[in-house]
This record gives sequence, C-alpha cells and structure tokens, in this order.
Amino acid sequence: MAQAAAQDFLLPVLDGQEDAPQILTFRLGQTVFGIDVRHVREVLDVTPITPVANAPASLVGMVDVRHEGVPVVDLKHKLRMGDTTGGGSDTRIVVLEIGAGDAPQVIAIIADAVLEVVEHDPATLESPPRFGEAWDASFIRGIGRRDQEFMTLLDIEAVFRPRDGMFDGG
Repeated sequence: MAQAAAQDFLLPVLDGQEDAPQILTFRLGQTVFGIDVRHVREVLDVTPITPVANAPASLVGMVDVRHEGVPVVDLKHKLRMGDTTGGGSDTRIVVLEIGAGDAPQVIAIIADAVLEVVEHDPATLESPPRFGEAWDASFIRGIGRRDQEFMTLLDIEAVFRPRDGMFDGG
C-alpha cells in the first residue's frame, strides 16, 4: 500500500442544506459504494498501519489519528469482495464513527479512492437484487446510480454489527 504524509480531506457542508441526505462515495476495486456522511469523521492519506497480533483477517491493524489508536478494517475483505491487494496513489483511510450515545465506536476503512460527497434522494434507491439464492443483504440500504455506474449505499452500522455468519469481522 502506498504511504503518504497524513493530509486531511475535509468534507464540505453546504450552507443551509445540513438536513439534505449526503453520502460519501468511494471505490473498492471497480465497485462504487456510499456511506452516510454522518458516520464520516475524516478522510486521510494513507499512513503507516501497525499490524495487531492474532487479529481477525479483516483487521489490517491500527493507525494513529490525532493521537488516538484507531483500528483499520479491510472493507473489501469484510464484504467478501475477493482480491484485497492493491493500493495506489488514490488510496485513502476513511475514519468512521459508528453508533450513538456515550461511546461511539471509531474505526477506519481503506478505500481505493474517495470520489465525492453527494446529495441523494432515498426514494431513488433500488432494493438489493434478487437472483434465486439466499444471501445476507441487510448491510445494503439500497442501490443507486453515480453517473453511469451502480452505487451500493451501505448501512455501515449493519456492516460492523457483531453477529454470527457472513459479516462477523473475519
């Protein structure tokens, strides 16, 4: 994975439109995903990641974010997308805050590229596809479009919800 000096990419807040649903779009391999911006703390250039002994396969390691140790998860691995190698000059670390209340969980994911923050209309989202096999699509809020590509809007809290089975962190 390419290493670069830590540099923040601040997410724009549109004056007077803070209530409009906004998502951060990013790429994992050839696939475009979106996450509700309310979960995004910041986007960083790749910095050194320290491996953690005996960690689940999807946990890449820990990264220092403003003097706080934050676990870094390989979202491609967690979503069973196959090849998790790569990382080029567009690779970024996206720091997320998940959960509410007194102790939200802070984690980071690796994105092959961060694209943009866009507004979206939830009414335009399609349901996950049905194709005759059972699969857990509970982590997908819907399928939308970004230009001529499909975009999967993730329910990031569901992706990281502890459970047995498909998305248990391994």
